Amino acid sequence: MTDILYETQDQIAIITFNRPDVLNVFRRSMFQTLLDLFEKIEKDDSIRVILLMGAGRAFSAGIDLDEVSHLFDGTMTMEQARAELNEMQELTRRMVNLPKPIISAINGVAVGVGAEVAISSDIRIASQMASFEFAEVKRGLFETNGVMHRLPRLIGMGRAAQVMLTGERISARSALDMGLITRVLPTEMLMREALEIARALAANAPISMRLVKQVLHKSYDLDLESVMQLETEGTLECIASEDLKEGVMAFLEKRVPIYKGK
Repeated sequence: MTDILYETQDQIAIITFNRPDVLNVFRRSMFQTLLDLFEKIEKDDSIRVILLMGAGRAFSAGIDLDEVSHLFDGTMTMEQARAELNEMQELTRRMVNLPKPIISAINGVAVGVGAEVAISSDIRIASQMASFEFAEVKRGLFETNGVMHRLPRLIGMGRAAQVMLTGERISARSALDMGLITRVLPTEMLMREALEIARALAANAPISMRLVKQVLHKSYDLDLESVMQLETEGTLECIASEDLKEGVMAFLEKRVPIYKGK
């Protein structure tokens, strides 16, 4: 059985974590498979949006500990362990820097790398059965894949400190209340809603979406003047694009615009 499924529809790339019998825990090879898929998607102009989901009753319950036990059993040097951890961390870098929006539809438990992938996405919606855990402190571990950077920016420093220091389980409703996700839906409605959001994004101007994503990720680390300068440069890029002309003409002609990302 393939660990990760890939399909496309309506300019949407749908990636499914496909180890339902073990709650979609990640093998080491799945990291590279995802990286390869993101590289493929970035180069494919026909794809506008990425949708991530989990098969069965989980999004992902983390990493397969049997496959990473060598990191903890003393058989690797610290430099070897550092190199392997850096390879795993590349997942967040690729997701954040990908110039296309990523939606995570969290259908169940999201722990460890599952939670990390979710918060590295641009939009997160969840079913009523979903839950999140940043439980590294309960295992003698530490956060990876940018959790220490992204989580406080999503839910605030105080809440991030509480959920990481306690390792507590976060229900879908609590995740919504703290801003970790934006919608909670009945399980049977989750994928329909995720696809509706993805189609809405796919209909938007690719250049504009790329700029929104890029500047949002930079904005927390810049002052107001620097962000406004990025807004000016982004607007100038849009003014020079064919898509702006198409957007204006479609509005005047009362029709749906057809954007080309140019």
